Amino acid sequence: PPTDQPPADQPPPPQPYSTVAAAYDRLGELVVGGWGEKPHHEKADFLTRLWSHGTAPVGSVLELACGTGLMLGELRGRGHHVVGLDRSEAMLDRARARLGPDAALVCATLPDIPVDQWFDAVISPGASLNYLTETELAATFRSVAARLAPGGSFVFDVLSPGTMAGDGGGHVLAGDFDDTAFILAFANSPDGVRCDITWTQFVRTAPEAAAPYLKSVEHHRVYRLTPGTIRTAADACGLTEQGVYDNYAFSPLDDASTVQTWAFRLPGRR
Repeated sequence: PPTDQPPADQPPPPQPYSTVAAAYDRLGELVVGGWGEKPHHEKADFLTRLWSHGTAPVGSVLELACGTGLMLGELRGRGHHVVGLDRSEAMLDRARARLGPDAALVCATLPDIPVDQWFDAVISPGASLNYLTETELAATFRSVAARLAPGGSFVFDVLSPGTMAGDGGGHVLAGDFDDTAFILAFANSPDGVRCDITWTQFVRTAPEAAAPYLKSVEHHRVYRLTPGTIRTAADACGLTEQGVYDNYAFSPLDDASTVQTWAFRLPGRR
């Protein structure tokens, strides 16, 4: 969410990701290359293997914060019936262009999950849950538990607390895609509980335009989520922990882990 409000004489901030949706997938490629985030097909491989050990096949999958639909496409190609939820209409427009006009996509902001069906699995890759406060995380877990079928799987990832600490203190990431350039500036709060991200983007306009680039700025805030916070939220709504893994690999966490992949299950059988 935006970290501050503009003065009364300035226009309101843009809707989330409205100005950066077009370049978002290319930014993801930099994150995979520079920060070690796993590409979507490797995340899907992990999910396929994890779900193969369940008590029943996984058919229907809901993705929270689905973005431009890359993960939805990966899972749909493996035979799953997918539904995507995201708070950004601009990102969902990109997902619809990728998946087709009949794709099941819902615009909503967590913890709301306004989907009237049960799912065999709910996922949230890409550290999307780091955007939630502890209170919002607990409410989101309750919403997930209400949408999971008995025996259903809930898998998500979060940034490790060490990764959060490392991206503070004036850390800057920049990239240039020729038609689009961006600067991401990270600043941790003094207590290390949150990190504010200022996303400045420059999109090249027509060569004859008076201004060769169109500038836009978005503000995002992510929160440190500790294992204790996650387990408390899960316990409160009856989710059973299956495991916590190092970045979509069946390996235990260690001090070098940058991304934590969590797997929970709703008790019961299908």
